[in-house]
Amino acid sequence: KCEQERDNVTVKHMIGAFIPQCDEEGHYRPLQCHPSTGYCWCVNSTGQKIEGTNTPPGTKTPNCEAPERRKTKCEQERDNVTVKHMIGAFIPQCDEEGHYRPLQCHPSTGYCWCVDCMGREIAGTNTPPGTKTPNCKAAGKKQWH
Repeated sequence: KCEQERDNVTVKHMIGAFIPQCDEEGHYRPLQCHPSTGYCWCVNSTGQKIEGTNTPPGTKTPNCEAPERRKTKCEQERDNVTVKHMIGAFIPQCDEEGHYRPLQCHPSTGYCWCVDCMGREIAGTNTPPGTKTPNCKAAGKKQWH
């Protein structure tokens, strides 16, 4: 399929058109780069672009052997606050897979609370500083799926 697509573009002499890069066996190379624009991206075995791998010219090409997974809502929120260097702002706590940790604590205020899988506070779980942290396993039984 890669070679067919490449030959199709080449035969039509389309100036500036992207020409797929194929390996020796006729499969799509995982890393594709557009010579005219300088953009590079990763593709799957059928030549479909893998979301989130597009890199502009002059930047590091994506690692297509292990393309980065898209950031979760928790990771995006955390990174957004971190990038803005907002002193005293709450930074969501995410686990290794990018999900919200059930127990969230605000280091500046000392308050802790439980959240559901979407990062929303579970009512009645907010505890002030110096008190026992809430039991999120019990609080979250109805909230987590």
